[in-house]
Parts: sequence; C-alpha cells; structure tokens
Amino acid sequence: MRVGFIGLGIMGASLAANLQKAQHKVTVHDTRRAAADKHIEAGALWAESPAEVARNSDVVFTSLPGPPEVEAVALGPNGIAG
Repeated sequence: MRVGFIGLGIMGASLAANLQKAQHKVTVHDTRRAAADKHIEAGALWAESPAEVARNSDVVFTSLPGPPEVEAVALGPNGIAG
C-alpha cells in the first residue's frame, strides 16, 4: 500500500517508521525537511507539499500539533484536499 505521512515530530516519526518497517511504500512531508532524513535513508519518498503526498498515496496519515496545522495541511493552497 502507498502510505503518506505528514508531520514527523516525536510521535509522527515513530509512526511513519513503523509503516516503513511493515513494508509500505511511504511518502513523507514535514515543515522541516531534515525531520524526514532518516525516513528517506530507509526508503521513503520526500514530498514537497501535502498535496504531493496525497497524489502519491492511497491513504494519508497526519501527526500534527493542533487544529490550525490540520486546517493548513488539509485545506491550504497546497493541501491534501486541493
């Protein structure tokens, strides 16, 4: 399954790593590109925007700090709903 993951903080990084360990093809995005380095080294693809994550995924997970970030990722100009 092609899985997208947005938000690679403490919790999100662990969740995304577990998806990779389960052999899913994972595409990642975070506001900090460096947060994705370990995932990319393990085979994940980097997406420049949440919209790109959505285009490359069958399902998208998010691990975000609060409602403003969720709204921006979902509905922003480069959001997953776009």
